[in-house]
This record gives sequence, C-alpha cells and structure tokens, in this order.
Amino acid sequence: MFGQTIEIFVQVLLPILLMVLAGVLLQWRKPLQLSTLVTLNMYLFVPVYLFDRITLSTLSWWEVGQIGLVVMVPIGAMAIAMYLALRTMKANGRIMAAMICGGLFFNAGNFGIPVSEMAFGSEGGSVQGLIMMFMNISVFFIGYGIVALGQGHGLKSVLGFFRLPFLYVVVAALMLRDHRGGFPTWLEAALRLMSAGLVPIALVTLGAQLTAQAKWPRWKIIGPVMLLKLLVMPAITAVAVFLLGLWPWPGALIIVSSAGPTAVNTLLLSLELDGDAETAADCVFWTTVGSAVTVSIVLAVVQFAGQGQLP
Repeated sequence: MFGQTIEIFVQVLLPILLMVLAGVLLQWRKPLQLSTLVTLNMYLFVPVYLFDRITLSTLSWWEVGQIGLVVMVPIGAMAIAMYLALRTMKANGRIMAAMICGGLFFNAGNFGIPVSEMAFGSEGGSVQGLIMMFMNISVFFIGYGIVALGQGHGLKSVLGFFRLPFLYVVVAALMLRDHRGGFPTWLEAALRLMSAGLVPIALVTLGAQLTAQAKWPRWKIIGPVMLLKLLVMPAITAVAVFLLGLWPWPGALIIVSSAGPTAVNTLLLSLELDGDAETAADCVFWTTVGSAVTVSIVLAVVQFAGQGQLP
C-alpha cells in the first residue's frame, strides 16, 4: 500500500503540484492579474470543459441525483456537528464561521478537476463536473449562510451565484447528452481543444492565488480544520457512498474529491461579507499543502478497494 501511495503521488499529484508551483513562481516574478485569470476560468474554460465532459457522460438521472446527495449530505451533517461543538467551546463567531467553511467545502474545480482527469481519465472529468456544480451550490448557499450568520447581510452573494454560467451550461449539457454524436466536426474539435486548456490554466491560477495566502498559521485553529477537511470529511463521504450504493463508481471519485483542500470560494465569501478572511486564507493554503499527502493516500485506498472496477 505504501508503494502504491508513492506511485500515485508521483503519477497523479506531482504533475499537478508542479503546475501549481509554476503559478506560484510566475506570480512572484511577474505578478498576474488574478481577476482576469479567475474570469477566464469561471466564464470560459470551466463552462466549456463541463459541457464537453457531461455531454460525453453515460450517467443516468438517478445517478446524478445520488451524486448530489452524497456531496451535500455529509456537508450538512458536519456543519451541524461543528457548529454545536464550537458553540460549546464559546468560539468567536467570525472564527467559527471560517473554521466551519474551511472544514466543509472542498476545491472541486481548479484542484478537483485535474485530479479526477489524471486519476480516472475523461470519465472522471464527467463526474467531477457534476460534483463541482453541487459543491458550488453548497458553498454559495450553505456557506453564505454560515459566514453571514448574525452579520445582517443581504442576498447579494447568493443571487450572484445565478449569474455564473456553469450552472446553465451543466443543465444544457445534461439535456444534450443523447445528441453528442450529432455534433459537427468543427464543434467537436473546438470543444476538445478548449476543454484541454482548463487544467493548466486552473492550476496556474491556483498557484497564483496561493502565493498571496502563504504565511505561518495559528495551528490551534488550522490544525483541527485540516483534520476535519482532509480526513474526517472523506471518511463520512465514504459512509454515504456505501449507504447510497454508489460504490465503486462514481463513489470512488466522490470520496477522493472530498479529501481535497478547502475551496477558494470560501475565502471569496469571507472577503465579500467582511468575515474572518485571514483564517479563511490559512485554511485554503494549508489544506492545499496537506492534501498532497492525504489525497494520495485516499486515492491509493479507493484504487486498492476497487481493483478492476474503476475507470
């Protein structure tokens, strides 16, 4: 198992980390316009990627609904448990919100998509597109509620979610899955080329974002968040996967995705709502560092358990 974990790290995680490092170095030497990179990801590369992968997907509507349940039920269960525990400890409200968001919401986009592609190929990308949709719904609704709790903010950030194109692209792609074979050659070529551009752009963007967040954290806060996000969340997700009968596929990918780092969107929410952006940034940075180890281990475990049954 140890040898398999090392091999997975070298074959799957190391190429991803090298591309993230390229973004870090580029941001240090030639600062990038992060807003432009984020716009390219959110409004061009991600929508095209999702449309391409989902129209090629063979998942049934029933499986799509189950993926949504497996993504969102563990989040709800952990949110309640963490809230009650932190209330008992009399934690500061802003820190409590940042810790809960940091422990719940994983980076299904510019980290999860490359991992799914490297580990499970194009079929992994199709499933990851749906995971990303459900995760973003969770972040912008549940996450917004957590961060805004008691601060008197309106619905601006929640309603802003509906301006993002990926939601409508996913719906359109699901409707057109049975017609992908009829797409003209020129459209197929454009989809393939644009879709292939997402992974390097997403990882360079992630590296550039992390550069601005790198600093020594408050381990009393960040340590528990890393434990919850990188170990407890995938364990709870695994239970949900087995209970809903999604093992081995697409359950294996959902478990691996849940072991990923804290979503960058949690930091954006904290900035938007005047929350604890410092703690949110620490959660994103240090869970990303730690996920290099934990995702390798979780991926090795699911591949060992699902031998011969996974893409």
